[in-house]
Amino acid sequence: MQIAILSDVHDNLKALEKALSNIQSRNVTDLVFCGDFCAPFSARLMAESGLHVHAVFGNNDGDRFQIAKVAQEYPNLKLYGEYIGDEGQKLVLDGQSFGVTHYPYYAKTMVKTGWYDAVFFGHSHQVHRQKYGPSLLLNPGEIAGQMGGSTFAIYDTEFRSSEIIAL
Repeated sequence: MQIAILSDVHDNLKALEKALSNIQSRNVTDLVFCGDFCAPFSARLMAESGLHVHAVFGNNDGDRFQIAKVAQEYPNLKLYGEYIGDEGQKLVLDGQSFGVTHYPYYAKTMVKTGWYDAVFFGHSHQVHRQKYGPSLLLNPGEIAGQMGGSTFAIYDTEFRSSEIIAL
């Protein structure tokens, strides 16, 4: 199974549309979003893609109430709040456990527990891939393109590998 990982849209709908199109062309069905939709229309665009979206909030999600309303309209968009990772709130896809947060500090703490096959995070807008024992720590970069190019990642559960995709 392949899983798309995105972060930090910051309302760049043109880049988000391009990323979603690329993801759909790969027959990926699940998307993990590491925060900073910013506005509800970015969340709506993800939801309307038909992908199963597993999302956390970031520090620049200005209208969380409206973003949550979008999630209520689309059952394929699941908002987990600040992070995914408690015992009762792990994200399990294809038999693997994933932790998700927006913040690097929390991601580094989560990956060190050894509870997850991979931990995904955002916030810095910088691509980061690092192994901690058997676990992967991954920041897919940014969709926004504010601090460099627009990027996202694909995680392959069969090979436990990741690829960074530049738009």
